[in-house]
Amino acid sequence: MSKNAVALRTTAWAACLVTLVAGCATVPTGGPPFSGRGDDAAGQVDTFTRLLPAGPQPGVDEKTLVRGFLKDMGSFEEDYKAARLYMTSDEQVVWKPSSQVLVYEEDDVALDVETGDDGESAKVRMRAAQVATIGTDGQYVAAGEGESVDTVFDLVQVEEGWRISDLPDELLLSRRAVDRVYRPLNLYYFNRDESTLVPDPVFLPVQPTSDVTEQLSRMLARMLVDGPTDWLAPAVHSAFPEGTRADVSYDSGRVTVALSPEADGVDAEARWGMSAQLVWTLRQLPEIQELILSIDGDESELAGEGSENLQANSETWSGVNPSGTNGQLRSYFMREGVLWSLDSNQQEARTEGAPGTGATPLELHAVSLAEDRVAGIAPGGNSVQVASLNEGSEYTTVLDGADYASLSWDGYGNLWVLEDPSDARAEGEALDDTEPGDPPVEEERRPAADSRSARIWLLPDGGDPVEVDIPELRSQQVTKLQVSRDGTRVAILTEVGGEGRVSVGRIVYDESGVSAQGFLPLASDIDNVTDLSWRGADQLAVLGQKARGALQAYLVPINGSADSTSAGVSAGSDMTSIAAGPGQPLLSGTEEDYIFMSSDRLMWRKVADGTNPVYPG
Repeated sequence: MSKNAVALRTTAWAACLVTLVAGCATVPTGGPPFSGRGDDAAGQVDTFTRLLPAGPQPGVDEKTLVRGFLKDMGSFEEDYKAARLYMTSDEQVVWKPSSQVLVYEEDDVALDVETGDDGESAKVRMRAAQVATIGTDGQYVAAGEGESVDTVFDLVQVEEGWRISDLPDELLLSRRAVDRVYRPLNLYYFNRDESTLVPDPVFLPVQPTSDVTEQLSRMLARMLVDGPTDWLAPAVHSAFPEGTRADVSYDSGRVTVALSPEADGVDAEARWGMSAQLVWTLRQLPEIQELILSIDGDESELAGEGSENLQANSETWSGVNPSGTNGQLRSYFMREGVLWSLDSNQQEARTEGAPGTGATPLELHAVSLAEDRVAGIAPGGNSVQVASLNEGSEYTTVLDGADYASLSWDGYGNLWVLEDPSDARAEGEALDDTEPGDPPVEEERRPAADSRSARIWLLPDGGDPVEVDIPELRSQQVTKLQVSRDGTRVAILTEVGGEGRVSVGRIVYDESGVSAQGFLPLASDIDNVTDLSWRGADQLAVLGQKARGALQAYLVPINGSADSTSAGVSAGSDMTSIAAGPGQPLLSGTEEDYIFMSSDRLMWRKVADGTNPVYPG
């Protein structure tokens, strides 16, 4: 972080503490054009639908008992008291379910019974399509195609009838049960230069026996202080010192977070960082109005009686808001080789400098987050050029010698470039394994799998190109990439069996360089995706098809769940691309070279003639 940024934050922290009675000024951070979390806004009021567990019924057979057990496993009260009723008395005592959850498709459950010769014992094999795994750290990871849950329950006859005598340690929950008892929320950590907070999605279980907000506030604060999920940890930073623990109390919308001695003696910058993480994490719960941070007995009111409530968009914390932007973004599009901008009132303006002259044709373009530079791929795809958006600028070639397919800027000012395999590599390269002096042998071509290997380049601001290490993508046919505006994650589109698939990976910087790794599948409920764009820090907008239906826009959460939401389709035009930005309307390019805009899935409207609409990033 720059010295100026540190000074600014320290001053803001001190000013906020001094002026608690007057309160800190507030500024808007943007509202959602669609429902969903793409603008990183506060959450919705929580409700809980309680299903009363039926318990084991007298005289039921083996299958019915196991089906009842699976249903009642979604009742967590009193240490799974309802589920334990299906077990023998001995198993009730020894069963200690792990915090890992296997999520399955309830409509796909098959139960096969093998009864012992004595009729007093049985084995029930359960098989079902696996939907996901919820890890011990709360991360929801979608299952791969074809994965299944396959486990066995041992049953014995007791006085009351069939009971389970042995079962797996993992919790087995249907998708419906997870939707009912888990809440998808975010923890927030800093990106590499601590300029932006990054969402770390987690799924948290709730019980109907106590206040839902109290449960969630305690879990969120404790998990936040403990640290990020294993998946995101290499890409982010926490202001809380390692080993710190949180004691959290809740009282009618007031949350107090008292930190363990590991946090004693932290400086003002670290205190501000911890406060920002807590504010953004807990403001997802709209019932929380007051927030107190206690370090070594010294209490600081971050929001509440003396200042604005937690749900207000305080200027103190907005500088690191997870959207990665501050203020309205303009959108950009091409018309007859000229780059145009479109403001929030849909007013067009020809851009300045080389991009606004049309003298240098481009196939694709991307605008930096600062809106001061444009990168483009030349016709034919064999070079990448960059120009500033200043009068008199010219394009400069920054990368050439291969075929390039996709561009993206991150919040650090770095340009990311996806390289397509060149024609020479696609046709195969000669392998020469002969030793010096040996006679030449007939050329052998490289396997086609090698020729499809993707490459990603990072062009630092003013630096030489750096190849990004992408071991998991070497054999993948990657067609598009887009880096999150906070610079910590990259979303990619790959072609599998002729259909587009979405996944997201973390970006890690270390002594060996930069890598994109840990790719996880997203949008598993969409059959074919043709384009994607980051709408906010925790949501993508994609163009895709479900069940061979019409190609349309969808909003996809990055938490891994298959809960994409339709964002509609432009009537009378075939959509070819999608563009999104935090708190901004969706944009789509069409086959007819029109730009359509929508803030409502039912109301897409034409706003310009042109192609390839983009938001900065």
